Amino acid sequence: MNEKEIQRRIFRITVLTVAVSLILIVCAGVVITSMLRAEKNSYEAQMKAFINEYKINMERQMDSDIESLETLAGFISNSRLLELENLADGIDGAGTAALFLRLGYCEKGSDKIRISMTRELGRDLPISERAPELQEVIEKGWNGENATSQVYMDVTLKTPVIAYSVPVYDESGILKGCLLGVRALDVFQDILNETTLSQISLDVAWLDADGNFVGHTEEEEGRHMSASIFSQEGISEKDRSLLRENMAMGRDCTISYQYGGSTYGLYLEPLDRNDWYLLCIDDSDKVKSPVYFMLLAVAATFLIILVLSIASIWYGSRILRKNNRELIRTAYYDSLTGLFNMKRFEQEASELLEQDGCRSVAALNIRHFRYINEIFGKKQADQVLCELALIIRENIREDERFCRYNGDQFCMLLHTVEEEEIRRRIGDIMKSCERISRRFNRNYPIQIYAGAAVNQVTRPDELIDRAEFALKQARQGAERDIVFYDEKLHKAEELVRLIESSKNEALEKEEFRLFLQPKRDLASGEIASAEALVRWIREDGSVIFPDQFIPLFELNGFCAQLDLYMVAQVCRKLRQWEDEGRRPISVSVNQSKLLFYQSDYVERLCQITEHYNIPRSRITLEILEGLAAESIGELNKTIMLLKNLGFKISLDDFGSGYSSLNLLTRIGIDEVKLDRGFLEQEVFRESESQAVLMKHIVNLARDLSITTVVEGVETAENEAFIRSIGVDYGQGYYYSRPIPSDEFAEKYLQ
Repeated sequence: MNEKEIQRRIFRITVLTVAVSLILIVCAGVVITSMLRAEKNSYEAQMKAFINEYKINMERQMDSDIESLETLAGFISNSRLLELENLADGIDGAGTAALFLRLGYCEKGSDKIRISMTRELGRDLPISERAPELQEVIEKGWNGENATSQVYMDVTLKTPVIAYSVPVYDESGILKGCLLGVRALDVFQDILNETTLSQISLDVAWLDADGNFVGHTEEEEGRHMSASIFSQEGISEKDRSLLRENMAMGRDCTISYQYGGSTYGLYLEPLDRNDWYLLCIDDSDKVKSPVYFMLLAVAATFLIILVLSIASIWYGSRILRKNNRELIRTAYYDSLTGLFNMKRFEQEASELLEQDGCRSVAALNIRHFRYINEIFGKKQADQVLCELALIIRENIREDERFCRYNGDQFCMLLHTVEEEEIRRRIGDIMKSCERISRRFNRNYPIQIYAGAAVNQVTRPDELIDRAEFALKQARQGAERDIVFYDEKLHKAEELVRLIESSKNEALEKEEFRLFLQPKRDLASGEIASAEALVRWIREDGSVIFPDQFIPLFELNGFCAQLDLYMVAQVCRKLRQWEDEGRRPISVSVNQSKLLFYQSDYVERLCQITEHYNIPRSRITLEILEGLAAESIGELNKTIMLLKNLGFKISLDDFGSGYSSLNLLTRIGIDEVKLDRGFLEQEVFRESESQAVLMKHIVNLARDLSITTVVEGVETAENEAFIRSIGVDYGQGYYYSRPIPSDEFAEKYLQ
């Protein structure tokens, strides 16, 4: 997965997070809206239930008043009118009559109220002089109806009242007139001031058919209500129209009312008489719906869950985005310098090469960086890398890329194919590196070498490989700081690829051939032993020389397999020669460091010699003195084990490096081979100390009972010298070049 894909994933995660959060918010809005609607409906139902309590009480009072009149009406007949009058005179102020301000009888068709049961008001009152509202209920009574008048002002009593009328029948059931009762409004005012069954006191008003206020609670007086609901301030024209429409139809309704900067709901409920209405003002401080507190708790819980959910989603998304960014940094960036790593560099290079193939890749490395680590210290060595990264950044254009990889290596994709320009730009970087040492106050020079490859391929990894191959050549040749990949390097690279790809098959097909170079016993002049050397001869007859494949095998570890293979080839030949009755000799075989320290190394050697039934004393194992640098204790442990099993041990190329004579005394070897460098003509002729050193080495080895062999004997002069200083064996082209094993047998083992 590349960085762009990860960035797309982060974007998708962000979008998903936002979407989920919005969905939760929308869902929360829907739920809360539904809850508010449910609460509102519950509240309105509660308010209607409360106002219905007032309605029932009002209507029950009026029904009670009518029933009282009907009871009195049962006493009235032509024969009992005087009795009723006397009864009324006797009970004035008590019983049914006490409920009414006026109580009288109106004979049908008459213009007089013939009987009035309130003494101080007189007994005969003309109907035509009475209030129209009273006359209307008298007419209804004469028509056989129970009637309730509209509210009117009684001019005599100077108080608003309502009148009831009920028909009066004689004993024969003939309608004779009607009985009137006039009721003051105080009883209804008391009803409006009462609390509900839930002990809640509401602001309630009584409206007539025209919307005029007939009565209201004491608290409502403080709201500055006008005479009519239709002229009341704080009600919009839209709500006024809605109110008129519903009142005309006798339906309940709810409208809004503005007072004191707050909005209240007005609930109107029709009474069953005279198109009257009860009006209730919504005061939420007094009235709560039955589900109010439950909904409040649910809403609070839901909001808490919503906030926590969104917070969790955002926190999780933030952590995920952070982790993805960390993943990008880890996957595509160098942690020390912040530059691209090789993987990201290859992706970028691929895209840029597709756009424009006129590009080159240059690989840079710091020469002897391990010494810088030792001299500067790890911390400052890292700062050196960061400084070099800055220098490269300064020399990189916008459409070019660069990265750090393999510790101290850098790779650049340059937008040019001109070798001179590439050489100049890399040279500028090399010159800029001089400031790094000055910055850290060090005298050690920071030197850069580079390999470059001009694009001639289609794949960026091939171009990078070529630049790295050129870099390896620059590393090996200190005289050249910049090496370009060319045809010669191309052939060398092809050879490397050929070696890498065909080594296993070559081993199976035994293309690695056994060659032997004889060692002459300088005392007897006979060929007493030989060194096994490997030659790679392919099926087509072409030869790959040791200096071409052995360094590669040491790097990739294949040398361990090859060394054991050569031991097996030697043992097979020795078995063959012994079976043929040829003169027995010992053969020395080179053993690499990688093989020597393998845990099953000794066991595998023994298996080979046992397989071919070869005396182990005829096998000499040659090791390089570099093995001793690892751990002399471990080395000696393995050497003693091998010697106890019968193998002989030879120390090869002694004197080729920084050899120590003390080494001969510390490891238990049987033989030491002096490097051919001792007999190089220029050194040997010009330095007498070289001869003296060799003589002392030979004498020391003799004193330690170590056999000596000198390699590189090329001339009779060389042989005469090594014979004169007491060397045991000589080896070199003076005696024979390395030859095939069969040719060796025919020539030396007759």
